[in-house]
Amino acid sequence: MSTMQRTKGATGERELSHVIHEELGVRLTRNLEQSRAGGHDLTVHVDEVGAVADALRALAIEVKRHRTTTNGTLATCWRQAVEQADRAHLWPCLAYREDRQPWRLVLPLAALWPASFPVWHGADFTVETSIKGFAALVREGAIQTRPSTSALCCRDA
Repeated sequence: MSTMQRTKGATGERELSHVIHEELGVRLTRNLEQSRAGGHDLTVHVDEVGAVADALRALAIEVKRHRTTTNGTLATCWRQAVEQADRAHLWPCLAYREDRQPWRLVLPLAALWPASFPVWHGADFTVETSIKGFAALVREGAIQTRPSTSALCCRDA
């Protein structure tokens, strides 16, 4: 990865963290171990408490910034988000933004309705929303804790 790509990625992580803080009042911090140890990009600050912070802690947030995106790019990013979330036993959350466009967030349907989607595969079973839609889901308690069961798998089919 080039220096410019790393800088753009770090800038995107800080930007999304700021936007989520404005919408939800919860601070997110960059996971500085992500490139060395693997893992998702943003985590809830350790001092944050409450239902909104707990809902965000159920997510492994992967941040992507691109000039433009294609279905292939999004599929690759989604697979990465799923792999990292599986390692942490959290729900994947892909946040992406194209140049001069608003942020979009992708979540598995199972994060909202785990009983209805006990096993899910691939991007066909996701929901994509805006920052405002994401904030509403988090505020209203729609994000569920990922069940600790081996029957749940989050792989792309």
